[in-house]
Amino acid sequence: MSSIIENFAIGIDIGATKIASVLLSERGELVDSSQILTRAHEWPEFVFDKVADQILDLARQKPGAIVGVGIGSPGKVDSSYGMVYDAVNLGWKEAHLVEEISKRIGADLPVWIQKDTNLNALGEYYFGACQGCDDFIYIGLGSGLGAGIISNGHLIIGSDWYAADVGHLSVDPEGPLCVCGGHGCAELVASGPGLVRVTRQMLVNPSAKSILTDQVELTPADVLAAADNGDTLALEALREVGRILGIVMSACTVILNPSRFVIGGGLGLAGFAFIVPADREQMSRRTLPNHRGQMDIVPSRVESSAIGAACLVWYARSGKLKR
Repeated sequence: MSSIIENFAIGIDIGATKIASVLLSERGELVDSSQILTRAHEWPEFVFDKVADQILDLARQKPGAIVGVGIGSPGKVDSSYGMVYDAVNLGWKEAHLVEEISKRIGADLPVWIQKDTNLNALGEYYFGACQGCDDFIYIGLGSGLGAGIISNGHLIIGSDWYAADVGHLSVDPEGPLCVCGGHGCAELVASGPGLVRVTRQMLVNPSAKSILTDQVELTPADVLAAADNGDTLALEALREVGRILGIVMSACTVILNPSRFVIGGGLGLAGFAFIVPADREQMSRRTLPNHRGQMDIVPSRVESSAIGAACLVWYARSGKLKR
């Protein structure tokens, strides 16, 4: 009687400061994980070498049982051609990511790539907060604002890979200039840097009273700690983040009709309890009654950003994604 051989996938998340990697079974068992510094300033080839080393180290643990590698990258990701464009934080103008990794690890192991928030959505779909849910939107609230969409069980990518670029939806066309060239983009408020910006603007008011008043180097963690202590100004700043997020999520709701939103990212998870009430208030004012009654808003349940990258392998092998 022959035993069933289990398949495994490797997931890699390339960030501006770290490269996270996991070895994941088809059942979602996390066999191993690691994290190293990206050191992107040295050379792109250095990053490619480090990614390949991580893959080969993990592959040695399950020889012959690794069926693919999924990689998440910042920037504009063309998954069809394995390219990454304009990954500013990595210093990449144009990178042949799949080609560079494949020639280092061998062509026998297929490699797929996607943008990071799409992979976060896949992680929730396979092993996180949306198992069994075919229509949901993942919202990543951290250094920026991004999203990944699963609709009818399929990842929505868009015509030029920019689907769900919600951080650059303008909520105030007369507002401040964004790095994208637009004005009043949502992530200027709904993000970690946005929270700091809003808080500083509030602190300028001479009548403002807050334990943050004399804070020289203000961070999102400082604002969250003040909110935990009941600081009125910090709570108001977080409500403003929730208000802007609610505008974005309302637009997503009336167009896509998801049954659930998953909130992730550093600020999204740490500030969930402070942000979501204002978010819900906006959605109740801006969407149809049938949307309001059925909407779940839940925190992410995927521990590592690289888990979603590994899930890209299972998604690609299902036939839903072309290389």
